[in-house]
Amino acid sequence: MITFYPYILGIIDTLNDWNEKLNGFAADHLDNAGVGTAVVIGIFIISAYVISALNKK
Repeated sequence: MITFYPYILGIIDTLNDWNEKLNGFAADHLDNAGVGTAVVIGIFIISAYVISALNKK
């Protein structure tokens, strides 16, 4: 386990960098009720398609 510790720290650092970038993007572009509504509708449409595709036999 100790031999993998540097790799785990590298992955955690990468995830933290991505998190900061995503938070910055969300603060700049997604601070709008219309965009939030569009995202929720998009998630709903994708979910409905996936559920219907998985229920076909």
